Amino acid sequence: MKERYCLALAACLLTVAPPEAGAQGVPTARPVDARVETALKESKLAYGMDGGDFRLKYDLEGGRSQLVWVASGTTKLDHLEIRDVWSVAYRSKGEVPADMAIHLLQENARMILGAWQVNQGKDEYLVVFSAPVNAAADASTLAEVIEVVTLSADRIEKELTGKDEY
Repeated sequence: MKERYCLALAACLLTVAPPEAGAQGVPTARPVDARVETALKESKLAYGMDGGDFRLKYDLEGGRSQLVWVASGTTKLDHLEIRDVWSVAYRSKGEVPADMAIHLLQENARMILGAWQVNQGKDEYLVVFSAPVNAAADASTLAEVIEVVTLSADRIEKELTGKDEY
């Protein structure tokens, strides 16, 4: 899981830095999961690749947009194989403020699918909304999870910053 957040941080940094600035820190591409590719194509969702993960950009109402990643990599728990779908809502220097952490925990209580997570790095942190999905999810299910993650992350990004960075 930590690797996924490092990838999200790297991807996030690449979206705000010139390509030359991040070129040496780009993660090595991992094998692409054809199940995701097939589901995205069936749903007619445009995507790009980012270190082996699928990256989608959603255009939302009011001229807003949101970046969402679907992991190629999966995790197994006995017979259950899951993958993560996530989106960054906020990034800042230092440590996450206590009032923000409490607010995100309160938000988690109302979520049906997915949860807010904080990825604390050395000098900065990311606020990420992440939802697990069955690794073999059909196109409709995957598209629905992507939509939940997209709208949840954009709502909190707008609430916390009033901006549209991710």
